[in-house]
Amino acid sequence: MRKLFFSLAITLAAFLPVTASMGAELAEDFNTGAVDLNHWCPCQINLAKTPVTFSADPEHPSNLVAHITVDENALGGNECKQDAPDFECGRPPEVVVLMDEGAVGETELQDLLGPSFMAVIKPRWEPTPDRPDPYCNEEILEKVKNGNEEKQCIQRQELRLAKQLAHDAAKAHLYSLRFRMPKEIGDRTNSIRWVTAQWKHEPVSDAYKKEFGDDWAASPFLAQRFDDGVLHVTVQDEHCRCMIASAPNVDGSTFDWNNGTPEYCQSTRPEDSKGKRCTPDLKVEYGTKPVLSSPAGNWVEMNYRVQAGRSGSAMIEISEGTRFIVRVTGKIGYEPPAGRTSKTKFKIGQYRDYMPFLDTIDVDWVRIAPQ
Repeated sequence: MRKLFFSLAITLAAFLPVTASMGAELAEDFNTGAVDLNHWCPCQINLAKTPVTFSADPEHPSNLVAHITVDENALGGNECKQDAPDFECGRPPEVVVLMDEGAVGETELQDLLGPSFMAVIKPRWEPTPDRPDPYCNEEILEKVKNGNEEKQCIQRQELRLAKQLAHDAAKAHLYSLRFRMPKEIGDRTNSIRWVTAQWKHEPVSDAYKKEFGDDWAASPFLAQRFDDGVLHVTVQDEHCRCMIASAPNVDGSTFDWNNGTPEYCQSTRPEDSKGKRCTPDLKVEYGTKPVLSSPAGNWVEMNYRVQAGRSGSAMIEISEGTRFIVRVTGKIGYEPPAGRTSKTKFKIGQYRDYMPFLDTIDVDWVRIAPQ
């Protein structure tokens, strides 16, 4: 009964207007036609060449939609410049203009995208070894090398939630997103890794870098992905990443979603790059219709009740609109530093291995509220 009541509460919360009386943190509809720096940090958007754009929804002309495009200008990634004079976050609203690219400042260690979950053989799932990006040839590598950003063979165009809106990762919050992906994409066979929303918690224990080295970076404990043009969601128990929900595969087949320990899990430990199954300390419970809808050319509303942590209270619950998809409980994410609190860092947009194609994610709204 408690679980049923909780699920109903989450579903209703997704449709209630987010108001100050509810303790809301964000109700972003993008109707100002600009990136609100009180809500977002655009440091990982190429503001000079491929800024966020806005247009009216043809079905609702008074409603604006944000468009975050990834193209050749995103090659090499966009790092965050946190130090003066090139800092890109916290600028007064009147200073938001198309900025010239400045000198490189302090860099932030970025998550390596890791293995794709869209296995070559479908629908039977097997761990996918890290494979070279087929588009990352010598010419592209030279461009990356000579760039002044993240210097990786990736493309990144992401809006980061403003620091003042970050919250204790162990405190439950409801994130609701309404978005749409391109109807057609250029590659649906190579399982190019593609993240459209991610939740990370920082800081994490220094023990991880002592074990894996200074170049190691924590993966998102929750990620919304689009490899092969297939919407799917992953949850991380330290170095064990599990796909816990998905839209139909390219060929129309679907995975079997069973209660209990997640089945589609792969190690992200650096030494396991060849692909290795792992068993997480997680449990999943599915709804009666757990297959996600495809956002390829279609608007999809995703609701995530997010609470990370290594204690038994951690839980992620996902619904699509009013339809309950899955509840994940157990050890979610990484160990925080001793005596310190980790905060959730949320980003929405596009982060993928390099592909020579222009693709745009349309975002209607983002809502975040404590639970």
